Amino acid sequence: MLAGSARGEGVRIGGSVSTTFQAALIGCGGKTSCRFLNFRNANIVGLTIDAQPSATTELFGDVSVRNINFARIDELDDTGEISAVQPVDIRVNEARLSLFDLFGAGGLDLSAGAMRIAWGEGDGLNPTDVVNPYNLEDGTGFDERLSSLAMQLAYSVGDVRIEATVVPIFMPGILPIEHIDFTALGDPQDVFDLADDQDEPPEIQNVDTPTAVPEPGLNNIQAAARIKYASPVGDFALMFYRGFESLPQASGAVRFTGFQTQNRIDIGVPLVYPKLMMGGASYRGPIVGRLSAWAEVAVMIPEKHALTAAKNQLEALVKLGRLDEVPDPIPTQTTQSDDVYVKAIAGLEYIFADQLYVNAQYARGTPTERQSADIHDYVLVGLRWTLLEGKLNLGARGALEVADGGDTLGYQAGGSISWLHGDAAELRLSTTFLGGDEDASFGRFEKLSNVRLSFKLAF
Repeated sequence: MLAGSARGEGVRIGGSVSTTFQAALIGCGGKTSCRFLNFRNANIVGLTIDAQPSATTELFGDVSVRNINFARIDELDDTGEISAVQPVDIRVNEARLSLFDLFGAGGLDLSAGAMRIAWGEGDGLNPTDVVNPYNLEDGTGFDERLSSLAMQLAYSVGDVRIEATVVPIFMPGILPIEHIDFTALGDPQDVFDLADDQDEPPEIQNVDTPTAVPEPGLNNIQAAARIKYASPVGDFALMFYRGFESLPQASGAVRFTGFQTQNRIDIGVPLVYPKLMMGGASYRGPIVGRLSAWAEVAVMIPEKHALTAAKNQLEALVKLGRLDEVPDPIPTQTTQSDDVYVKAIAGLEYIFADQLYVNAQYARGTPTERQSADIHDYVLVGLRWTLLEGKLNLGARGALEVADGGDTLGYQAGGSISWLHGDAAELRLSTTFLGGDEDASFGRFEKLSNVRLSFKLAF
């Protein structure tokens, strides 16, 4: 860490450099070799700056430069572009300005910029953490978020802190490069049951997904509020959010975009980002000795969405002889109901002799489960064993997904071993397995199962 000065208060500059390799564990064998997976983390240079120009002002910045190392070559001409041969992206993780004791009012603070508004107390899953968009580029965990352009006004009095946050511009979540269906679309062949009463129903071949992002405007401003109380028995919080989900959902009129053959068609399925309201509460505190507990509950009020066929296009298919008649009623599929549903997580943690950390959690719902009928139950266990005065760390984690009264099961399991070199560099070998039944949420991510080797040096 470097130190300088700015108006006598000081500047702290730091950062890290990391390199990561991850190879898939699914799809290997025979003539098929194990693929290297692209989680956009091959080489990362990160830089942070934290400065206090005065006693009542602060700035914090966290920027990373990512050398992805997976070429984006579609044509020969692309090889003449360094951005295609060796892609690089620059990411603003945070860029925040803070003013303390605003207008001379003690405890009144104002912050603005690219901010991370972190809510919740769970380990790895946080149902109330909905202000920032999901960062699922890794896909093997649900605890990462992107920063959002936001402004937050906070007031602290005694053990109580009240926060009001405005997010004026919507930002979608980032998804894995590997194709995973995050909507309720499912098999496009089942979107509309055109097989009913048809001798040779058309077969859907390709699905295009035009996506509409909420327009920047006053009517699409997202708002959030939180009240925190640091009591003698633990930290309590109440939260409210009104805005949009950061994962897309299929919604609107499906269009037939082309005919490959007499009986094969392409369709366009529109995607939107649904509106969402959330009320939540959380707690974390000590129980006895080294035993601590936490709990978190989120009540979700979603927006209803459905897909429907365009009647005029069905009529055109009849005229062209692709359909015998227009289905009655017009095919419709509900992709997201507006039924209120609850997500929750509760857990315990214990530290044995300052070396072995163990936690166990029960969770109801994950980010990919977005309506009442889709909510599954999870049991999660994790442990971390620190040896050789902190130089060697062993870790293990597992999760069991249960739904439909035990008829649907999913799992996630993994382990890691890391070595701290020179008190600054970490060498880490880890693995993650995901899978399950066809309707299991973990089953969607099965092809992201991987073994990972990473090196990271902080300064």
